[in-house]
Amino acid sequence: MRTVARIIEVFGGLRQLALRPIRLDVSGFMPLCIEYLGTGPRGLPMVSVTHYYEQAGDLMSDPDMTFEVDGAAWLPVSFQQDSIGLYQEVVVQEGDRLVVDDRLDKALREFAAVWDTNLQSQGFLEEAERQSGNRR
Repeated sequence: MRTVARIIEVFGGLRQLALRPIRLDVSGFMPLCIEYLGTGPRGLPMVSVTHYYEQAGDLMSDPDMTFEVDGAAWLPVSFQQDSIGLYQEVVVQEGDRLVVDDRLDKALREFAAVWDTNLQSQGFLEEAERQSGNRR
């Protein structure tokens, strides 16, 4: 999630993200929202990356992925796709231990890599840089 990490840095890093979520609008694409959610199941900072659209007055995620951020590593936690009623968790608490679904983890890392590349090519980083320049 290099593009998303760069967008967060453009807006001042995770500390600033904890104070104010990022919303980016690029013509022709669904808005991109990036939010700090607190601490994830592994004890690391957790971030949501989401595209939303509106349907009958409700916001629908398309998709919404949560990640724990460990330096440059983005560890998938969950995936949600409202249009098909899909919610998946990579990491779950079972008693005193965390259980990771390795197959889902791999699939979501692959999806996230493609999504991140698309966000770059669709102009979301460029829009972040433009907005950030306007805030200074």
